Amino acid sequence: MKIKASIVVMSHLSDAQHEMTIGDSIFTNSEVNDRINFAKYIILQCNGDLNQEIDADEMYKNFENR
Repeated sequence: MKIKASIVVMSHLSDAQHEMTIGDSIFTNSEVNDRINFAKYIILQCNGDLNQEIDADEMYKNFENR
């Protein structure tokens, strides 16, 4: 399913921010950093144009396999 890159980036950054602020967090720093790094990966892959429609699942697979 294709979705605007801006939505995916904002979602992952918001989730990372939320995960960092939870007291007694069940999320590791590595998990939070992965969200932030995936957002940066999308920005770079889209050359900064976050109005593009992307397949977020496919892009995440590529991110994991890099």
